[in-house]
Amino acid sequence: MANGLNSSGMAWMILAKLVLAAHAAWVAFNVLGPLWCWKRPAWRAAHLATLSLTLLFMATTGRCPLTDLENLLLARGSPAAVYPGGFIARFLERLVYWDISPGILGAATAAWSGLWLGVYAMMWRRERRR
Repeated sequence: MANGLNSSGMAWMILAKLVLAAHAAWVAFNVLGPLWCWKRPAWRAAHLATLSLTLLFMATTGRCPLTDLENLLLARGSPAAVYPGGFIARFLERLVYWDISPGILGAATAAWSGLWLGVYAMMWRRERRR
């Protein structure tokens, strides 16, 4: 093959890209979920669940299992493709050339999650009164 990967390597790389896409969707739902959930109360619990799981992993391990899975798959397909650090830091850094520390990222995630937990709690309380 032109890129030096055999068919097995390509399969691992495709799986890694699928995990990357799922990871991007997870992050997008965490960040943009409020726009989707504002008029869809049934989705608020799903949004809070994704925020909570993200916080849980950041608080307990400091690592995202999707990043670890992607790197595992990349290593099987092409070891040179494995990247250090986390998913968000890697792609945000590429976009805006910032060096984002895990502590700042964790604090921002906690603040974002706390904000929406409070907003949803107020919305649920207001909706119950009606």
